[in-house]
Amino acid sequence: MSGIGESRTELLNWLNQLLSLNYKKVEECGTGAAYCQIMDSIYQDIPMHRVKFHATAEYEMQTNYKVLQSCFTRHNIEKTVLVDKLIRCRFQDNLEFLQWLKKYWVQNRDSAADYDPVSRRKFRPAPNGSGTSSNSSLNIAKRRSIATTGTNTSSGTSRPSSIGFRKISSDQLSAVQSELSQAHGQITNLENELDTYKDAITIMERERDFYFGKLRDIEILVQSSQDLIQEGIYPADESGALEKFLNKVQQILYATEDGFENGHPADNENERVQPAQPVQPEQRLNNHSNHPMLLMDGVTPDVPTHNLITDEETF
Repeated sequence: MSGIGESRTELLNWLNQLLSLNYKKVEECGTGAAYCQIMDSIYQDIPMHRVKFHATAEYEMQTNYKVLQSCFTRHNIEKTVLVDKLIRCRFQDNLEFLQWLKKYWVQNRDSAADYDPVSRRKFRPAPNGSGTSSNSSLNIAKRRSIATTGTNTSSGTSRPSSIGFRKISSDQLSAVQSELSQAHGQITNLENELDTYKDAITIMERERDFYFGKLRDIEILVQSSQDLIQEGIYPADESGALEKFLNKVQQILYATEDGFENGHPADNENERVQPAQPVQPEQRLNNHSNHPMLLMDGVTPDVPTHNLITDEETF
């Protein structure tokens, strides 16, 4: 069984030579990054841009092991990966798994294939330095210099425009914030004005109920007095004048903008106005909107053209 029983020194030398790394301890393999690239050296289908060689947090290491597990699943490798143990970076657990990977690599690698570990890592610096050759370093430097030159050339004219765009965005943001603060101020003023109107409506409704109650009392008094006159409670010489007075009060109570329910007094000043037909209190309450004195919609009703009580009349 090749790879099983090899010492940690032999395994580290093989690992560093294969992946151009500079690992000093087997425990460093616990991050899972080296395991991913060992499998990539066999199949070259590992998404190395997702592998984190500088993983220090547990969630970063778990990401590496998920990449490794997906590779095992893709190639039907029946090997249980004890992630909970390997991620603790203990020597014995990682030594055994590295020995198994060395054996699997020997059995499945393609000796004719050329593998460039640094290129597969997308030129990311390996942990603890890298053992790349001078040619690889030169190639990386050349590519970086070309990329930097191209970036400077292409962005030489666009850099000022991008700075100007940032200034415009900042000005627009300030303008929006200013408009927003003004809108908040207007909303506050409208809310205060609405509260004022609500208070005014409450006062007007209270006054309306107050004066309507007074008019209702007068209406009841007139109706009860008319009933007493019809029953003959008052003397005959007094009942005529009293009834005329009560009818005049009823005309005032039931006056509308278009005239009076019992006829206008100017039509026949000498004719005694007939008493109005009794109206049930419930009907009068339901129809009190027809009475100008009871209209309290915030607008003072129009005053009739002619007064109901003339200077010539006496009671």
